[in-house]
Amino acid sequence: MRMAELKNHAMRLDTAKEIAPLFTPEAKRIEGFKAIWNTGKDKIATIVSDRYNLVQHKTVIDAVADAISNLNISANANVRDSGNKVFVDIEFDQAKLYIDENEEFIGGIRIINSYDKSTGIIVAPRLLRLACMNGMVVDKGFVSGYQIKHTTKLTEDFEGIISSMIKDMINSNEKLKAMVNDCIGDSIEWELMDRILNSLSGGKKHFEALKEILVKVENPTRWDLYNSFTSYATHDAQLRPAVEQRLQKIAQKVLVTHSQVLDPKKEV
Repeated sequence: MRMAELKNHAMRLDTAKEIAPLFTPEAKRIEGFKAIWNTGKDKIATIVSDRYNLVQHKTVIDAVADAISNLNISANANVRDSGNKVFVDIEFDQAKLYIDENEEFIGGIRIINSYDKSTGIIVAPRLLRLACMNGMVVDKGFVSGYQIKHTTKLTEDFEGIISSMIKDMINSNEKLKAMVNDCIGDSIEWELMDRILNSLSGGKKHFEALKEILVKVENPTRWDLYNSFTSYATHDAQLRPAVEQRLQKIAQKVLVTHSQVLDPKKEV
């Protein structure tokens, strides 16, 4: 969806409100705390201190959409909400990064907001790998992301943040190329691959799904391992957004860490 559609969609997302006071069984107020009530789910999201500043999903999305529109950037967005969180993936149509004839990417950002203290407001760089349409969240060794705590007022300059991230992505093309080439050059024996997958995948279900992707590769490299995570995280419709985000963090660890260091049997 485009930015106008994104703002319309944001109107249908869960809202939240602060409720206070809180009481103990003895009907005494718990000083310094309040509750965040998710009105869409009709239940408490979390208990927070009085310093917590509630920021609505719509407020964040409107600010980001307005910033992109003001920058006159052609962009497309996808929104997923789960529990008390919202995830917005935005791709900038003209922010292309080229590695070689086989590897080309479109730059973008991921926005996350929560009502339950699990995250602040996160703005992270995201890439779309055109060869397989895998989404890749990369904020280490490439372009830094931003995290805004809910204990501060929402006064961030999203237009400045987004403009800066797009410029950094284009200027960091050589960094991305170096990371990809390092991954491609790091071949992994199947025995080591199994150990790494077992230690990183976080459960038999994920291990089997990742292994199914990798068995199609004749001579696997760390790049293949990385892409198995991003492919599974991007294309498995059964994954909850929070699980997809966790797999993206694991994938990033694979991207920036040599296979011998990833080996759980490696002696430190």
